[in-house]
Amino acid sequence: MLTLFNRFRSEAAVVVYLQKAKNAKRVYASVLGAKTNTDGNKEQGITFPSGGMQNKLIREVYEEIGLKPQEVSYVEAHGTGTKVGDPQEVNSIADFFCKDRKDPLLIGSVKSNMGHSEPASGLCSVAKLVIAMEAGMIPQNLHFKSPNKDIPALNDGRLKVVAKNEPWNGGIVAINSFGFGGANAHIVSSYIF
Repeated sequence: MLTLFNRFRSEAAVVVYLQKAKNAKRVYASVLGAKTNTDGNKEQGITFPSGGMQNKLIREVYEEIGLKPQEVSYVEAHGTGTKVGDPQEVNSIADFFCKDRKDPLLIGSVKSNMGHSEPASGLCSVAKLVIAMEAGMIPQNLHFKSPNKDIPALNDGRLKVVAKNEPWNGGIVAINSFGFGGANAHIVSSYIF
C-alpha cells in the first residue's frame, strides 16, 4: 500500500546462515564488523531518527575494526524515502564517509526496488548485495529523479545515488538498518570473491 509519504510497504522473509569461513562450503560475504545502538528516548518521539546517534554508531564500528571510511565503495542506506529520515541518514553518511574521498561514494536502498519490508529490511539489504556481487551489477534505485535539497552531498557530487544499473566488482560495503523506536544497526561487509 502506498502511503501519504510515498512509502510502499512490502513483505519479505530472508534467511542468512552465518558460520566461520574455515567451515563454509562457500563464502558469499565476510562480515568485518557490526554494531547496534538506540536513540528512542528523545524529545521528538520514538519515530524521529537521530543523525547524531547514527553517526556515533558508524564511527564506533570503524574505530573497532580499524577501517578507513575511504575504503568503503558503496553504502546500502536504510533509505525510507521520508522527509525527515533521509536527510538525517544521508547527511550522517556524507559526514563520515565523504571526507578526503576522490570519487563520489555510491549509495542506494533496496526499498526503491521492493518497498519497505520493515523488520526484514536489513536482511533484504544483505541479500541484495550478495546478489549484486554475483551478478556484477548494483541494481538501480527506481524512481530517483532529483536530489533532496536538504542533502548537500547529493547536490555537490560527494555522494551518487545508483540511478542506473552500475557494474560492480565487489569490495567493502556498509549497510544501515534502522527500526521503529530508535534501533540502529550498521554492518560492514566484504563482497570480494
